[in-house]
Formats: sequence, structure tokens, C-alpha cells
Amino acid sequence: MTNLPPPQTPFPASLPNTPNNPNPQYSINKTPNVHTIKIGSWEIETIKKPILNGKEIDVAEKSLNLPLPEMTFGNNSLRLSYSPSSSSSTTTTTSTSLNAPSGQDQVQLKFDSIEALGGVATGEGWEERVGGGVKVSMAEKWSSKSSSNSFSGDSPIPSKPVKPHDWTFSTCYSGSVSGPSSFRPSPTHSLPLSLLARQDPILDRILFYDDVPLFEDELHDNGESILNVRIRVMPHSFFILSRLFLRVDNVLFRIHDVRLYHAFGSGEIVKEVSGMEVSYEQVKRHLEKPSDLSPLTDPNWVYQKMLSLPSGPSQGGRPWPGLGKRVEVLRLPKSDLEGIKDGLEGVKI
Repeated sequence: MTNLPPPQTPFPASLPNTPNNPNPQYSINKTPNVHTIKIGSWEIETIKKPILNGKEIDVAEKSLNLPLPEMTFGNNSLRLSYSPSSSSSTTTTTSTSLNAPSGQDQVQLKFDSIEALGGVATGEGWEERVGGGVKVSMAEKWSSKSSSNSFSGDSPIPSKPVKPHDWTFSTCYSGSVSGPSSFRPSPTHSLPLSLLARQDPILDRILFYDDVPLFEDELHDNGESILNVRIRVMPHSFFILSRLFLRVDNVLFRIHDVRLYHAFGSGEIVKEVSGMEVSYEQVKRHLEKPSDLSPLTDPNWVYQKMLSLPSGPSQGGRPWPGLGKRVEVLRLPKSDLEGIKDGLEGVKI
């Protein structure tokens, strides 16, 4: 029998190497559509604009080969840029230009509406090829939403969707990264949940917060599919939660969460990706008042109930690929000075 290695116990993400500074230097700039914070080596930007107009919708649908959700915030995004040499960039405008990164050391993270919709399954036979198809009596009709008149009583319903696609928009999008670093699987990292739950009025005060909607669709009044991303920046770290919340009435619930955590000075970003699927009836049984269905529209309430229920495919066919959980880590590049310092520390005299 092959001897298996002893199981590894996950440990929380690293904390800063330096003592927590309850008053870090940072700057915030706000315009009607763009909010930005610069703190240490980071520049974090949220962009929030109205839903796409008709011309923008046409361009996006042709690019994605996908009918867009009813409310697509195609110009919205969350962007984070890390430049190892720009830790002093929050002091003055002049220092920002002097410390501009070379480009090859800069790491950029992004959560973007159009990128997210690029992860929606499309094409003939996507249910068998990708998995996660939701079968309800009207699914094929909803999938063929090519025009506002497609469902009038006098118009024939096509036997096949005009553009076959996952009409629930169950994307498994977890953001994108560019630069010299990338996320790698880690069996030993975990999020510092106790730290994130702490509410110290000084150490954990919120320096910057935003909630960015990416898309929403009511599935022709038969549920909802919502994707948004939130970020909060504290003196010691930042935390991001991107959540896809899907409710198909009388069928199922799905939640796909992406959590990112970085402790300033730690040199790493931890990402946890998790997906759950539970039948509608299982969640509905937890209502305090069966006649009041309003909690079923609250993603946080549904999430808490789903945590206590077994998650898995609630319908036949190939399962949704978003199920399960994984943890990944991205190692941030070091500045030239940090690299020299590490090299000197390794020299033995």
C-alpha cells in the first residue's frame, strides 16, 4: 500500500511583516463615476456607470455571441494595480510620476462585466459540453430572447434558441490578473476569517468601500441572476468579495463567491473560490413564515441557509462546473531594493 503524506493543515493568510499601522498614509479621489484610493504600493479604482445603451449592447453581443442580461453594466469594473516601487506615491503628485512602474513589475487585478459574461456557456450542446443546464418548462423560450416580440401570442416560438446559451448566466468568473505573477493552487492557505470579522473601531476602520454591480437579469420574472463585486480597504489589508447569486423560482439556488485578501506588506494575495447549488425547496423550508418569500431574494440570507445544507447538482445531466472550493495564492513581485535586501540576508559571513 502506498503511504500517503500527512494531511496539511491550512493556515491563515500572512499578516504584514511590519507592525500594524492604524494610520497609514493614503489618498482618495472621487469623481461622479470613478473612485480611487492610493495606499502603499497599491492603486485601487472602481468605475460605476449606467447600463449599456443600444449601440454598446449590439457591440457586446456580437463580441460575446450572447444575448446580454437585462441590466448589463458593461462599463463598470474594479481594478487594482500593484507597483513594488511606488510605495511613496501617495505623498505628492510629483512622487507619483517619479515612481511610475516600468510595466513589467506591475501586477493588475480586474473584475469586469464583459469579462464575466465571457464565461457564460454558449453554443449548441453547451449543457453536455460545459454542464449546469437548468431545465424548466420555459427555459428554451427564455434562451431565445432575440427581440421584445419573440414571446407575443401571435409569434411562433422557435424550436431552438436563436443563440444557444446558459440563460441563467451562471458564469464561474473569478477576475483576471496581468503582470509577472499569477495565482497558484495552495493546499495550506486560508482566509483569516477572525481578522475579517473583527470590528475594532481604529484598527479595522473602513478607509475605502464600494459595491460595483456588473449585471442583473430577472429571467423573465422567474427568478434573478445578479453579479456584483465589493471591496473594503482597512489600514492593514483589503478584502474583495465577488458574488454571483442565482435564484430560479421553484427550481434551485446557486452562489459563486470569489474572495481575495491581501495584508499590506505580506507579499501575497490569497484567493478563495467557492460554489454551491441547492434546490429551491430545501432553502424554502427554512423560512420562518412560509407565506413570506421575501428572504429568498436576499443573497446573504440565502447564503447562510445554503451553508447548512448539502450542496450538489439539483438536476440531472452534467453538473455545473462552479461547484466546489479551491484556494490559490499570488506572490507579488519585489522591488529592486527588497530583492537586494533579501539577497544580503541570505549571505553568510
